[in-house]
Amino acid sequence: MTRQSLSIALALLLLTLLGFFYFPGHTWLQADTQIYAPILDRMDDPSLFSKDMVALRPHVTWTLYDESAIALHRITGLSFQTVLQSEQVLFRLVGLFGVYLLAGALGLGSAGALLVTGCFGLGATINGPAVLTLEYEPVPRAFAILLVLGALGCVSRRWWWAAGVLAGVATLFHPTTTAPVWFCLGLWWLLRREERAAMRPLLISLAAAVGIVLLFALLQRGETERQPLIGRIGPELERVQRLRGSYNWIDLWLPEWFWQYPLLLIYVALAWRRLRGVMSPGVAFLTLALPLFGLVMVPVQYLLLDVGKWILIPQFQPARGVLFITVMAILLGAAAGWRAAQNRLWLESAAWFVVVFAIPSNGLVVQLFTQMLWVRIGLVALFAALAMAAARWRVVLPVAMLAPFLLIPTVGGLETYPRLHTRPMQELSAWARENTAKDDVFLFADAYRGYQPGVFRGEAQRAIYVDWKGGGQANLLPGLGEEWWRRWQAVHMTKPPLLPLDAYRGLGIDYLVVRAASRPAGVVYANEEWAVIPLKPAR
Repeated sequence: MTRQSLSIALALLLLTLLGFFYFPGHTWLQADTQIYAPILDRMDDPSLFSKDMVALRPHVTWTLYDESAIALHRITGLSFQTVLQSEQVLFRLVGLFGVYLLAGALGLGSAGALLVTGCFGLGATINGPAVLTLEYEPVPRAFAILLVLGALGCVSRRWWWAAGVLAGVATLFHPTTTAPVWFCLGLWWLLRREERAAMRPLLISLAAAVGIVLLFALLQRGETERQPLIGRIGPELERVQRLRGSYNWIDLWLPEWFWQYPLLLIYVALAWRRLRGVMSPGVAFLTLALPLFGLVMVPVQYLLLDVGKWILIPQFQPARGVLFITVMAILLGAAAGWRAAQNRLWLESAAWFVVVFAIPSNGLVVQLFTQMLWVRIGLVALFAALAMAAARWRVVLPVAMLAPFLLIPTVGGLETYPRLHTRPMQELSAWARENTAKDDVFLFADAYRGYQPGVFRGEAQRAIYVDWKGGGQANLLPGLGEEWWRRWQAVHMTKPPLLPLDAYRGLGIDYLVVRAASRPAGVVYANEEWAVIPLKPAR
């Protein structure tokens, strides 16, 4: 390995670790791992969660996420959190390497490619479908996004076998996330006959991945409700899905979300046109086809779900393809800005970089300026100036790359996720784990739509009768959605005032958890934030 290669590898590793541990960061038991963790725990130890609605209905049939996590957990002896977050770090590195390769294929040298990679490493929120370019949690979708970016980077260098392996593994983790990439690669295969022989490894990998997914789906253990593929969504299920999965229903999207993607696509097209002369035919095709595909999927999802009520669509979520509009806006925009600065086209370069840095600084680009968020606007201008300076003077490059990571969450005040893992929650979970039975059922009686019950479920390894986060499974499992809605109504949506204690006992709830400030008499445990009310005789 040459000194330059070693420097690039170290820079990519630094970006990976900086992004994981600082900004945009990572979480555990704060989003979808509140669902995956108890599912994995019960698969590994069937004595856990014997009465938990979420853990008893796993939705991991069409992924090898669970099988790989359990295998690594048993081989290494490490916790699921450690295993999955280790994979998360590894796949982030793979994804950043893929972005670096793509940036190099856009006619940039190593310095420019590193800056583009740093811009992508800041992450971005995809409003509407409610996904992220760099997911905070180690979930299947997060792994698949990063692996397909690694695959696209390999495609840009014509490393077909490496691209096939990465895209195939991504498909094993989350097939629906990889669908846009496979579709666009398939179009390229059809259009370019001279490339078909070279692209054979991709076909082999796709066939192998599909075969493995189908095989493991047949062997799936613990499945109690199969995810439906054919059928229509009835009125009752639609009501629940619109409540708990509003991001799937295009007619519920906010107007500013609709403006974001056509405007960004125009930006992508302009940057693509600026860079067209330095791109290979394959890179030129994919960098434009993927964002176009993403935008087309918005009306497609509207027709299939909002109008057609096809029960598969909330699981497939094709409109998530708009993620590639944002990804290509960052990649192509930063590359165009770098090249313009090298040619001393300062105003043009500034125009490119302002959009690139606005995306991670605020999410909604237009909103940043219409709402006059002056501090963030100032930061975006600073980052753009540093990036332009780095294109001319390499000594500025480290500052240009690190400044956004350090300043967006501090000076910019951007909080990427709430802080749910408090000391009182940890103490409550430890008490429950040590002093209650494995099959006891808890209810956070005044949590409403808070995510604290899911943190408790994962840390205490105790069943939750019903919580807001668990209702999101209605998109995947209609039976669970119906049961969730019945329970959610039975406890008055876990809002105060409390029901008579006998009403909770009649539902099979063993302990109520309430805010300490409003706790009644007769608590069995309390700290400064939470109190526990027993509903069954003391042991």
